[in-house]
Amino acid sequence: MKIQMLNLLTNDLDAIIDFYTGMQLPLIERSSDHVSFQIGSSQLTFVQSNEVEHPFYHVAFNITESKMDLAISWLQAKGIVINLVDTYSETWNSHSVYFYDSVGNIMELIARHNSPSTSNGTFTSEDLLNISEIGLPAVDVTILSDYLLHQYNEQIYKSSSPTFTPIGDEEGLLILSVLGRQWLGSNKNAEIFPLEIVIEHEKEEPIQVLDYPYTISTRSSGHLHD
Repeated sequence: MKIQMLNLLTNDLDAIIDFYTGMQLPLIERSSDHVSFQIGSSQLTFVQSNEVEHPFYHVAFNITESKMDLAISWLQAKGIVINLVDTYSETWNSHSVYFYDSVGNIMELIARHNSPSTSNGTFTSEDLLNISEIGLPAVDVTILSDYLLHQYNEQIYKSSSPTFTPIGDEEGLLILSVLGRQWLGSNKNAEIFPLEIVIEHEKEEPIQVLDYPYTISTRSSGHLHD
């Protein structure tokens, strides 16, 4: 699964801009009510909202697989407080580091060792390869999982349970978490907030996901910048 675009809400657009420009992410577009950044092959947009109170999300970026130690140093050099360094996941064959952004989103950098990638030099924002994960809290994980699997002919990644099910592959995952489950690398429990996702898929049509405030649109690979 390729997550081309991700649109999230925020109550503090200025704080978002300060944080992500401080990470030296390329700024694609900026207006009074939204800002978009380039994350490798993906785009991340935050939209100002005064109607939804304190929205927060779990988002992960794939990074150059050989540079986790350098990524941690890069975050620390920017004054970003690290919540957790997940030393190694045997199930996922990966290393992760977790931190909050300036408005409380639960961010993760993940190095997936089944997808080797290398680059020379220190860690930079160019080592952020793409948006790897977006959390989708659910009242019933099984029902939501069955619906998404049917819609997109995707697969469950590794394993599933009534409280946690990842859908997709190592390039992109929808992380289904039951409401109230604590997000790893945080002190926050999963809550539902509106979001929009654009994934690469041959069937180009938007869907509203059941009764959730989630919109998933699909585009072919050639339409990312349309």
